[in-house]
Amino acid sequence: MKIAVCRAKWQLCIISGMKLSRFLLVPLLLLSPLPKAAAQALPDLKSQASWGEKEKQEFLKHLKSNQELPSGLVKNVPASPGSRAGSHKARYLSLSPLSDALIVVGSDGKLNTGEPSFGARLAAGGHLFSWIRYYAGVKYTRLKQEKLDGSRARLTHYEFPAGIELALIPLGTPHTRYVVMRVGLSEHYFSSSAKGSDFQTSVKGWHPAWNAGIGYEWQVPDTRWRVNILTEGYRSFAGGKTPEFYGIGLTAGLAYTF
Repeated sequence: MKIAVCRAKWQLCIISGMKLSRFLLVPLLLLSPLPKAAAQALPDLKSQASWGEKEKQEFLKHLKSNQELPSGLVKNVPASPGSRAGSHKARYLSLSPLSDALIVVGSDGKLNTGEPSFGARLAAGGHLFSWIRYYAGVKYTRLKQEKLDGSRARLTHYEFPAGIELALIPLGTPHTRYVVMRVGLSEHYFSSSAKGSDFQTSVKGWHPAWNAGIGYEWQVPDTRWRVNILTEGYRSFAGGKTPEFYGIGLTAGLAYTF
């Protein structure tokens, strides 16, 4: 009788264990395909170079889900042959209409101030650092200088400036606006149909000078264009065959950064 009771208990335990194992195995079998399905939902990570917007969004969605990335699928995409190592320092081209007035110091110390004239300057430059830039260019204007007989002669004026400019961001202003300060050297060439002897002090020919300017610059939002306005001037290195002369005017520039 006792043997029959024990057999009944063992059979009951075996049946209960089988039911419990079925209860545990069914959910496991149902859940086991999920990682595989999640992995299949990912774009082919070995073709990252050819991804479109759909693949990028799928990958971002996967990252936000905090799932582990399947191993062995990530490909190291090499840099394109045309890309260069290191950071690219911005360069720019600038076209600036301007005004200019020539002031010549006579042999008697008297200032001979010419009428303001208008011209243009084409310049190119680049960044040495984020707030230090270099520039060089050519400027053309048509000036007037008083002759000994009281009349005025026209002068064709070319200037070749080169120098350094500081682009400083004032406190409390956006990072797309700068106070610009320029300083450098320039070579000036004056020509005229009048003779040098027609002037008390002739500036005809080539003359070195230094140039400087200060102004304000701002970037057009979401573009590569910059606009600036400056007060600029120059002064000759007087001595030898170079007379003493000054120049001052306004410059309004439009620059394209690339």
